[in-house]
Amino acid sequence: MHYNWRLADGNDVPSMVAMAQTHFEREIDNIFTPDPVAYSRNLTLAVVNTFFCPNNVRVAVCNNDANVLLAYTWCVSGEVAPWSDDPMVLVKMAHVDLDLSTRIRLKLLDNMFDIWDKFAIQSRTPIICSTTMRHDQSAFLKMHSKRGYDVRGSYAYKKITLV
Repeated sequence: MHYNWRLADGNDVPSMVAMAQTHFEREIDNIFTPDPVAYSRNLTLAVVNTFFCPNNVRVAVCNNDANVLLAYTWCVSGEVAPWSDDPMVLVKMAHVDLDLSTRIRLKLLDNMFDIWDKFAIQSRTPIICSTTMRHDQSAFLKMHSKRGYDVRGSYAYKKITLV
């Protein structure tokens, strides 16, 4: 399967919202009230900031040759933990189309790790924090461990060497 990652634009927002509704809404609906309008608004603002504040926000999408959304990720820099002022890149979203084969999904997630690393380096942010609230999170967190993250519960942290 051929696919291409690129920065998201406003035209991608409806597909990202639809993917979240189709595949991930059930992960949150017993805690949060899913609101597609709120998610559209927040994604649209993040997409705009990807262009106007490229060291603060990154939203990237992956489409196949037919321009069908396969995956997307959203991360922000400048976040901090309550116990330190060390800046972090916080991964807000890492979504893949769950109808894809496991092999392709893992490859797309692996691409996301590269996007996060490059964004952390570009934004001069020494730590990446990725977390999940999915019910089935063991494979996702195992991927983090293989990529050098320190996994603690549902949180994974990676220290980036900035040159």
